Amino acid sequence: MREAAAGSPIDVRQVAFPQHGVLTNPGTAELLEEALKSGVEAVGGLDPAGIDRDPVRHLDLVFGLAGRYGTHLDLHLHDGGSLGGWELELIIERTKVLGLGGRVAVSHAYALGQLDDAYQDRLAESLAEAGVAVVTAAVYSFPVPPVKKLRAAGVTVACGHDGIRDLWGPYGSGDMLERAMHLAYRSTFRRDDDIELALEAATVGGARALGLDDYGLAPGDRADLVVVPAGSPAEAVVVHPARTLVMKDGVVLHN
Repeated sequence: MREAAAGSPIDVRQVAFPQHGVLTNPGTAELLEEALKSGVEAVGGLDPAGIDRDPVRHLDLVFGLAGRYGTHLDLHLHDGGSLGGWELELIIERTKVLGLGGRVAVSHAYALGQLDDAYQDRLAESLAEAGVAVVTAAVYSFPVPPVKKLRAAGVTVACGHDGIRDLWGPYGSGDMLERAMHLAYRSTFRRDDDIELALEAATVGGARALGLDDYGLAPGDRADLVVVPAGSPAEAVVVHPARTLVMKDGVVLHN
């Protein structure tokens, strides 16, 4: 996770991510640790049950790395239903035991969009208590976590792209207003205040998940902003307005 120098058009953070599993690919765990030793500040995990077939060992390994090196942890969890719900419980348990609250994110978390209301409620409360964030890209027909319920419980919800013009996600543009619209649409949000939850996920929620300081629109906050002609935040999400001003670190990149 390395940031570009101040004034750069973008900041880049790297994650040592096991794209094809950890346990199923001998040597991957060693590569993850080598990356952390070299300065990468986030480690990833992928479907501890569905890919590695051993969620306890997988999670012990990646949480152990995060704990030893003091890094963030990004777990991509596609496993659905009760299996995914159980894995979320394991993630919550380890986050609390190791004191990693605020540094753990579960991306996709399809199971949250498939479980019954009572189970969703219990997990939402536990995720909030442990300080585990949920990240969604609301892609294609895959289940979307219950954004409104999670936010009501106090869970940090962030939104991102899952592929930008690549073989997996050819529709990804990097436009976070567009992605917020997809999240609101997939969540069947119609009221302005609900649509604004999707915008929050694409802005403030992402900053919280990344642990960014001085983010927002208050005096003294970092001057990273996009200005659009819209009568309300919800309108900015739904009408695809042209960007009239883009600033990064106080430098005008587009107007």
